[in-house]
Amino acid sequence: MITLNGIALTSDLLWIDEYAWSPVAQQVDIMSDGAVVVQAETQQTGRSISLLGGDSYGYVKKSVVEAVRALSEEAGLEMTLVLNDGSSYNVVFVDERFTAEQACDNNNPSSDFQYFISLYLMEL
Repeated sequence: MITLNGIALTSDLLWIDEYAWSPVAQQVDIMSDGAVVVQAETQQTGRSISLLGGDSYGYVKKSVVEAVRALSEEAGLEMTLVLNDGSSYNVVFVDERFTAEQACDNNNPSSDFQYFISLYLMEL
């Protein structure tokens, strides 16, 4: 089970950018004499963690969506994300923060109604 600040999400969210981040930040400059200067540093933080649900996976109850929404409305809130393998990350919301869509149309969903959810986080 994946959890965010103790809120149980679901175990089948996909971490779509798990290997898209590099801890090496690099800048390449070309000097006026044509020389190339490469500056590289190791980043300690900043890794994106985008956990996506889809049409047939990543379902959570409406009550969970509301709990995650409450977290997303706290500016700068640092949270603990625990993945299925037990790995833990200190994270904040970024970009879209999170999205949730109904699994099927319902104009009066109960707290148990299913939504698929996506989270946009950054490791600190």
